[in-house]
Order: sequence, then structure tokens, then C-alpha cells
Amino acid sequence: MVLIPRGEGRVKASSGGEGFRVPPVRHLVLWLTTACNLQCAYCYRGSQRAVTMPLNVMASALGLAASSGQPFHVQLAGGEPTLEPDLVAAAGRWIRQKKLPCTLALQTNGTLLDSHLAEVCRRYGITLGVSVDGPPAVQQRLRGGAAATYRALGLLAHHNIPLCVTTVLSSGNVDHLGELVLALSAFPNVRGLGLDPVVCKGEALTLKNPFPSHESLEAGIRNMAATLLKVNGLRTVPIAWREWDAVLGAMAGGRKERAYCHACRGESLAVCPEGKAYPCSQTVGDPAMEAGTVDGVDWERLKHLFRGLELKGDCGECPLDGRCPGDCPSRLHYNGPAGSSSLCRVYQAIMNHIQERTIHERTENLLFQCHGHGAAVSQRGCVPLP
Repeated sequence: MVLIPRGEGRVKASSGGEGFRVPPVRHLVLWLTTACNLQCAYCYRGSQRAVTMPLNVMASALGLAASSGQPFHVQLAGGEPTLEPDLVAAAGRWIRQKKLPCTLALQTNGTLLDSHLAEVCRRYGITLGVSVDGPPAVQQRLRGGAAATYRALGLLAHHNIPLCVTTVLSSGNVDHLGELVLALSAFPNVRGLGLDPVVCKGEALTLKNPFPSHESLEAGIRNMAATLLKVNGLRTVPIAWREWDAVLGAMAGGRKERAYCHACRGESLAVCPEGKAYPCSQTVGDPAMEAGTVDGVDWERLKHLFRGLELKGDCGECPLDGRCPGDCPSRLHYNGPAGSSSLCRVYQAIMNHIQERTIHERTENLLFQCHGHGAAVSQRGCVPLP
């Protein structure tokens, strides 16, 4: 196990040097297992033999992340991490007993969630992310196990455990985004929804046309926005849409100064069961992305793997030019120019929807005032979805 006095953060780097100032690990991904019980059409995991993370590797990774003394986030992933429920519990127990300054999350396909795991998540304050790519029929076609996944959403609702949904955006589900929102509206514990464009790695490389067309993406995002607006008007707790919030934040925040994620700054570390280190979860298993091991991280390599990778699109006339929320660097790396515009189109479609909605509401207000209904009515402006 790596033991470093709090606040010092000096270990020998695998790239050489007697002492190397370790950057704080602000985002730690633990791949509890490479195994999975589903065969998703576009899984970036690819073909990996089934390996389970030993407790000493988990402890080393957590000790390394905690060594800076700064707050960090831990994500339990894979593979399918709930294939190893004892490791999920062990991670939660270890973190709480050591009183580490971190948050803990579990990313799962949901098919194996049961009352025991729900109680483990509640006991250790583990937040949940569930992968749902469409209404049941679409989920079954793209991932399999749809009935079990939707049953898990109901189970978590019964236990009053909130969750966020992650959706892989592809040509296979872009026409069903509005239906996805309607399906999720049945579960009051769904708090958020985020779109992750498909990554051309692993199984996705076998697909003929994984990326949605610009036209279908524009239509799908508009349908999703309109549906979510109606759904949230009927919910006690609205469903937040990550990309919508990112666009609103960019519009209000002026010029962009923040990196898209911690991996852009070399502050993210993904550890596979064998102890190999990578910059993020999507790069696990790629020899070209290895950065040492958890006991000897190549920090210089980790810091520079994603240097210069930024979302580039038709920025000239885009209202978000200079303040774009950006995109995942590993997705930009694997997708190349052909697939790097998906999130750009998502942002632009959201922006167009916001602008059109603002114009529509202002026109409504002006018409209302012109018809002489009392005193002037203040403009409502654009009402955010969440």
C-alpha cells in the first residue's frame, strides 16, 4: 500500500526522478471487475478477460488519492461493478472508516441491483448512476436486460434512493430521446440525465454508423427538450439535464476558463483490477493509454496524454464561441474528426431551442400587453428545464 504523509504527496515517479510532486487525484475510478453480464452494442470495454480487483489494489489506489489531503471523488465502475457486491461494500466501509475526504458513486447497468445493494448504498452514502439508453424496447435492443434495469429503477424508488441516468447517445437511440424522458418520468427518484456520445472503441468499432446524423441529432435534442419541459412541469423534483445546465452556465459565465474534466489536468486516475493506471475509465485496457501502475504512476505521462485535445466545431457564428462547455478528451481522442461533432451539435441544438423559446415567450408577452389586459406584464424570459 502507498503510504504518504498527508499534504506532502511525494512519491517516486515511474518516469524517473528521485522525488516528484504528485498532482492531487481529484477523480479516482476503480474498475472492480472487467467482467460484465451484458453485451452492449457499443461497449468501449472491448474484449478483456474477467479479472476482479484485489483488496490491496483498492487500498493502494484510495491511499494514493487521499495522500494529498484534498477532497476527491471515487467512482466504482467496470465491467459491471455489481458483479462484485462485496467489493462495493468494502470500498464504502474503508472510505467511511478512514474518514477520507471524498464522495463515492457507483456506475451500473442496474440489472443486479437488489435490496441488499440498495442498503449498502444508503449505509455508505454511495450515489448511483444507472445506464439507460432508451425506453424498454430500445434499451433491450442496445444493451439487453431492459426488464431488470427498469425493475431496478422501481426498486430504488421504493427505497427512496435518488439516482442519475447516463445515456450513450448514438444513431441507435437518437430518435427515441423524448420517449426515454417519458419512461424515466415514472420514477420520482430520477434526479438527473446526461448524454454521452458513443465512443469508437471496443465493440463500437464494429458498428457501421454509430454516430447520429446532424439532422437526426437536432430533431432528437429538440424532442427531448420539449418533452422534458412538459415532464418537469408535472414533477415535484425536476429531472436536471446535464448538457442543458452546461449551456446555461456557459451563457451566464462569460469566457471559458475551466477544463472539461480532471483528466485534462492530469488529476484523474483510473485503476484496473491488475493495478494498471490510466487517465480515465474509457481508456482502461488500451496499452497506448497506460501510465504506470497504482504503485508507480507515470505522472508526467498522465498529465500530457490529453494535451491539446479540445472540442472544435463551427464556432464562428456559434453564441457559445469562446465559452463552450467542451467535450470529454478521451472521446475526442478515440472518435477523431468524424465523431467529434456530436456533443457540439447537442450544445447548438439546445442553444437554438433556448433562443427560439425566449423569442416565443417574449412575443406572447407583447401580444398579451397589446390586447389591453391590464398593466404591463413583465417578461418571463426563458424558463430553465430543471
